Amino acid sequence: MKSLVLGAAGLAAVFAIVGASSGDLAAQEYVDEMRPLPGQYAADMRVLSVNMPDAPADMAKMIGSMMSRKFEFCLTPEQVKENFRAILNRGQDGCTYTRYSATGGKIDAALTCDGDQGPMTMEMQGTGSPTSSDITMIMSGDMGMGPGSITMRVINTRLGECS
Repeated sequence: MKSLVLGAAGLAAVFAIVGASSGDLAAQEYVDEMRPLPGQYAADMRVLSVNMPDAPADMAKMIGSMMSRKFEFCLTPEQVKENFRAILNRGQDGCTYTRYSATGGKIDAALTCDGDQGPMTMEMQGTGSPTSSDITMIMSGDMGMGPGSITMRVINTRLGECS
């Protein structure tokens, strides 16, 4: 049943792309003034659009429902040494940044992940401060039913100390 293939293979790659290895980012730029503070954060992740021309019409709605969610997470003092990568890297291995900049209140990053269906890319732009971030992401690649893209927005807000 082709309409459910995405759930097993392609969607796993989509979820994996949200967590990436920082890789060799010595040449990438960021400023300490933008470094997130350690603590408990609330995340509001929303799918803005799904473009999968080869997928059944109801697939976009299903993906939006599966991926749009609210959750909390804790950033430790060790994790924030990675700047906003600590928020953007959460999760899986297998992804590498090709660009990363967090300066002047702006975040600009790109990464590539090896997925089951081939490489996936993610472009991220947004704003950040020590207590919040607002980032729009565009994930592109083969999601199990041919080429496509998913655009998401993630807003992170610091709630206080980790619980």
